[in-house]
Amino acid sequence: MSSAGHRARSGLLGGLVAGLTIAGLATVPAEARTSWVSGTYVYADLCTMPADGAQAGRRITLKRWPKGDNLVYEGAGLPAPIETAVSINDSTKDVAFHVETSAGLVSFRGTAGSDALVGTLHGADGAQPLRLKRVLRARAQETCPGETTGSIN
Repeated sequence: MSSAGHRARSGLLGGLVAGLTIAGLATVPAEARTSWVSGTYVYADLCTMPADGAQAGRRITLKRWPKGDNLVYEGAGLPAPIETAVSINDSTKDVAFHVETSAGLVSFRGTAGSDALVGTLHGADGAQPLRLKRVLRARAQETCPGETTGSIN
């Protein structure tokens, strides 16, 4: 075989090996992430009372960012949403926060799941269980179905 033919064959073989190496790297499975993905997570049961149009319930919006996390707390009886710091454990998804409202301090400790935020809310009325469904899409405020889960007085 001539040296030109040998070089061409070596070049082809080298390209094939390089291509297989790159293709092999592309098929290595990605490692599982141990922390939540950055973004916004909304949990709510806010609704409108049919009789008088008053709001009932609450909405908790978790904002996860690489530089830190915060939370926006909205509820019936509050004049405006309140933004506050939040403590989140990435491995257990435990969530804790404290908010100062016109009715006094409100605190929460619980777990944020893919479908709901579940835990205990402590306020002026004492401790009460809280379960807020995760809201995936913005929609018009719904009418309250009979008994509501949480006006803040």
